Amino acid sequence: MKPVLKTVIVAGVCLLAVIAILAGKKHEPVNTTVVPVDRNLPRLLDLGSHSCTPCRMMVPELAAVSEQYSGVVEVEFIDVNENPDAAQSHGIKLIPTQIIFDATGSELFRHEGYMSREDMTAKLIEFDFHPSSPPSGE
Repeated sequence: MKPVLKTVIVAGVCLLAVIAILAGKKHEPVNTTVVPVDRNLPRLLDLGSHSCTPCRMMVPELAAVSEQYSGVVEVEFIDVNENPDAAQSHGIKLIPTQIIFDATGSELFRHEGYMSREDMTAKLIEFDFHPSSPPSGE
């Protein structure tokens, strides 16, 4: 076997070992569930996992949107590992997934993957849901 091929194989095995080790690490759960205030409000639902990196990146984004839209839009997080029925009932194929519902529960919009607070607020405004407070820093 050529030395270059051996090096590539060894590097690949090492990479897979590191991935397996990292995947087995326990992550502290991050509390991103926002207690529902009013089920008659429009809702921004984020379905993800406490162990998913893009999902964890969304924690401060969801918190900011929840604060900005307090009393206007309910922001909720569901961990699909802890609640697989929610993933199935919402047809989740990829996490994180954000779904915007109107006040009657009809789905208005769905996005798969990381979504910034700017993109979430722009989409909420597009559906005529306006923030109760200005974004932080303004």
